[in-house]
Amino acid sequence: MIDERVRRILIYFLWLMFYIFLFGYVTFFLIIPFYIIAFIISFSPLTEKVWRFISGVRPLRLSQEKERLLPIFTEVYEKALRQDEYLPENINLYIQESMDINAFAFGRTTLVLTKGSIVLLSDDNLKGLIAHELGHFANRDTMFALFTSVTNLPLSIILRLLNVARTKMEETSKTSFFVKLVKSFLDLIYFQFKYLELIGDLIIMHDRRKGEYVADIYAFWLGYGAELAEALIEIYQISTEKRQSVKEMVRATHPAITKRIERLENRLDR
Repeated sequence: MIDERVRRILIYFLWLMFYIFLFGYVTFFLIIPFYIIAFIISFSPLTEKVWRFISGVRPLRLSQEKERLLPIFTEVYEKALRQDEYLPENINLYIQESMDINAFAFGRTTLVLTKGSIVLLSDDNLKGLIAHELGHFANRDTMFALFTSVTNLPLSIILRLLNVARTKMEETSKTSFFVKLVKSFLDLIYFQFKYLELIGDLIIMHDRRKGEYVADIYAFWLGYGAELAEALIEIYQISTEKRQSVKEMVRATHPAITKRIERLENRLDR
């Protein structure tokens, strides 16, 4: 597990350096302070709280939620803490009011089960999902997700400003050579950023898909591989997995659920 963490830290470090130098040559490296601020913000507990509020994520409130879910979560979490010294010790369980069957982890402390998962899945299924999400914490996927979300803000701001400037120039009635020259320069910078951003995003999306397999292995390592496989089968039977285009496949954050089930079943059969 340590080698995987080191590999992923290196990937995200190179990803960050790529964007800093990409914007640096245009902004004369004035963008660097923005990245430093974004970096600090991404590791602030307040950022995670804001994300939970925006995403409609809440703590367990109802007595029936606590009576059912806390023992399930505690069993898996305490087992993981005994077996993995690198797992954070302050992870908490939250609920999202969505009938989608899903579970996800974010930041340092937030592990979320959707209402749909709680209603439609068995206790063992939920143990498998929780074990998988703990794998994301163990591999620091959750911090990387928060980090990339915040540090993408400078890119989003620059691209938006460039696009506004390009649009304004398209709307102007002036057709002087200077206006055309500036417009061409802004077009060059804008589309250069967009295509280079695409390259960076494809690298990150590929890494995130690989991270799903690694989190599945983590659940298997904890002893919840069969429970996770059953949960994925239930999700597959209930939901519809439409055929993806090439663009959707390369931008997807998750591999096909059937591939994940196949890999887990192969491990369980050994």
